[in-house]
Amino acid sequence: MKIGTGKRGFVRLALVAICAMVLIVPLASVHVNAAPKISLEARSTWDADMINSDITGYTGKGVYVAVLDTGLAPNWKDYFPVDHIATNLGKGFKENIVWDQETQKFVESGIVYEISWIGSTGSTHGTHVTSTILGYNYYAPADAAAGLPLKPVFVKGIAPDVTIIPVRVLADYTIGKSHTDPVDYTDQKFVMGTDRAVAAGIRYATDLKIAGYSPMIVTMSLGGPSPSTVMSDAIDYAVSNGVIVVASAGNEGDAGMGYPGAYQNVISVGACGWQYEWYAPGDVPVPPTPRYRLWWLQDTTYGYNNITEDQSDLASQVYITSWSSRQLEGQYLDVVAPGSWVRGPYPGVPGYSHLPWWSSGLGWMMNNPGNFYYLGGTSMAAPHVTGVAAQMLQKNPLLGQADVETILKATALPIEDGSMNIFDSVPITPTTPTGWDWCAYSWETDATGSGLVQANAALAAIP
Repeated sequence: MKIGTGKRGFVRLALVAICAMVLIVPLASVHVNAAPKISLEARSTWDADMINSDITGYTGKGVYVAVLDTGLAPNWKDYFPVDHIATNLGKGFKENIVWDQETQKFVESGIVYEISWIGSTGSTHGTHVTSTILGYNYYAPADAAAGLPLKPVFVKGIAPDVTIIPVRVLADYTIGKSHTDPVDYTDQKFVMGTDRAVAAGIRYATDLKIAGYSPMIVTMSLGGPSPSTVMSDAIDYAVSNGVIVVASAGNEGDAGMGYPGAYQNVISVGACGWQYEWYAPGDVPVPPTPRYRLWWLQDTTYGYNNITEDQSDLASQVYITSWSSRQLEGQYLDVVAPGSWVRGPYPGVPGYSHLPWWSSGLGWMMNNPGNFYYLGGTSMAAPHVTGVAAQMLQKNPLLGQADVETILKATALPIEDGSMNIFDSVPITPTTPTGWDWCAYSWETDATGSGLVQANAALAAIP
């Protein structure tokens, strides 16, 4: 039961099933500092521009968003405004598993217990997801090294005034080498979760909503291939109590959607991209290397800033990623959102090695793989829709799950069947030594749902 960040993030997050992860560093070795309290100029991004979330006049103020994921990285204060993270409400849930030598399978213990909402350095996936919703402080000396001296900026989130409740349901596991499947589970350190742990997170957020933390959204960039009674019951409990539930569709392409995204009463999100990714300003296709590294930042000085406002032109520039899960019979894909190349706080290869984004000197360039990374997956698409839903609830806090889903689908920009050549990452071979090439992608209506979510249209449709 695997799902994660698609072909570009090299992260696999799972419910019950397990994946290879980077080196684990003990939390005690990481010093947490808040970023300097300086005023940063706000900048929008291609993905926010594509869904028009930056022109609605709404910011999600007064809305609570429970992010069910890996928790937040130990250095989360570097990136996020402290007053928008509900540290007093953060919580984590974990269920132990054991390896059954006879069946050669993992067996759940059936007991879920509480853990910290602060994530390990095994994966900062939840930090990246949160950054799309809330926004984040950005500075990369590598930009200057590439001849683009971008000063520190605040990258605007889709709903920058929400209150984030970090709920850690994907935790760290270490299993001995003799207890792993040499085909599926070759490594011994994993970040994963179980259906019971995720269900516990859903119920916890719902109980907070009942207690008065309202309106409430639960967002889940996670999943697995099979339905689960314990999880579907928890989702029913959430929806019946007025919680809005958003989930990623999965990254399995034609193999179909994952769960919980495939449930009918969940707002499910597939991943799309933009035709002009990695282009230089002026619609200039870049050679295989170097790529134009600031294309994602909608800035008149540094970035490509010409996503069209014309709806028909925009529809013609949208492609559906090859790995975004298609809707099979009995599954329900609602909308798509940007998920191809989404920039955010995430350590680079070979793993977590953090220096504050605001640090100076050559150490950042020489000893640190980087604080920011482009991730691709429906994991990245779902928080865009979560942010739009938060804007909708700010305008009308009484909207229920069916209301939000109906409006999002009715106001989405339809994406027709099609194909497109996209400049994209590919395996390094003698014919593609740079790891980049033009790729032909095709899709049908089973991959588009009702279309690309449009925040301004959704807000306008709310009485």
